[in-house]
Amino acid sequence: MSFTWPALLWGMVLLPITVWVLVRAERRRERTAQAFADVHLLSVVVRRPTPAQARWPLMLYLLALSLLLLASARPVAAPPLPTNKAAVVIALDASKSMLAGDLNPNRLEAARAIAKEFVRLAPATTQIGLITFSDSASVVVAPTTDRAVLQEALDNVKPVQNTSLPSAIVTGVRLLPGRKEVQPPKELQPQNPQNPQPQNPLVQPDTPPIPREFPPGSLLVISDGATNVNSNPRLPNQTALEAAAKFAQDNGVKIYAFAVGKEGGAVVRIEGQDYFVPFEPRSLQQLAERTGGKYVYPPTEEALRAVYRELGTVIRWEATKLEVSSLLSGLAVILMLVGAGLNLRLYRRVP
Repeated sequence: MSFTWPALLWGMVLLPITVWVLVRAERRRERTAQAFADVHLLSVVVRRPTPAQARWPLMLYLLALSLLLLASARPVAAPPLPTNKAAVVIALDASKSMLAGDLNPNRLEAARAIAKEFVRLAPATTQIGLITFSDSASVVVAPTTDRAVLQEALDNVKPVQNTSLPSAIVTGVRLLPGRKEVQPPKELQPQNPQNPQPQNPLVQPDTPPIPREFPPGSLLVISDGATNVNSNPRLPNQTALEAAAKFAQDNGVKIYAFAVGKEGGAVVRIEGQDYFVPFEPRSLQQLAERTGGKYVYPPTEEALRAVYRELGTVIRWEATKLEVSSLLSGLAVILMLVGAGLNLRLYRRVP
């Protein structure tokens, strides 16, 4: 236990002073009674409790005073309390393929609505972050419980260019609690055209990752599944996806994927030209299966509620700093009331 105002603990010296004052007052009371009453009638007129009974009110008052003096120093305890440690990062596809109108009004608006509904349904204590991804992934909101910030960020998502699912997974995993320092797989690190080796010389490609325990964390991917770029142009997209899925699995992250779009794809007009944009949910399904998550299609409200119930609450017992001055003060009041009741019963008076 620690104290916010430890200097006030010097007030504990009042305890022996109080005991001395109370003892002197009791002796004075006895001398007064003996001076003005017949000794033979005193035991009949004045009810005297046994010495053991007489100590109880005094002990309760002293204990109450001790608690009040401790409370004045504002003690802080760290008891283990149940805490929601759930953390989710929403990875929202912001590529131009999301402008396809096979969903009303388009895929991006449907994805935005799914993300907003998840933010609304999740418990207030769930930490939620947001990244958007197109050619690369960008962190928009770090995991937070501030729902207003998340809603505003979702309103401002605009479509950009291509789609890189591997970049979204790597960025989302590293944004989750306890994973900031993990290195992305060497296959997905940006390559130097003159030197095909990873740019970071500290990464040893043949060294297996050291097993460790990570805080709870999940990645919620909302996309049409089409991925056509990654950070390593020499790497096939399917291989890049497999490397990203393994990276998430190795770091204790499950991927929950919501596919937005309709089978057969759609044609979208971008900058005056018509483009065919595919719908490829298979890649999302593989990501979810590889990491032990869940693939959702179509993204109905019932499915969203099921995912939120699964992701929204992860209870862990954690030492939490808590000021207990009010608790001590309340306990002191109860002790004083009990002491007063005993004093009234034994002496027919309340000091």
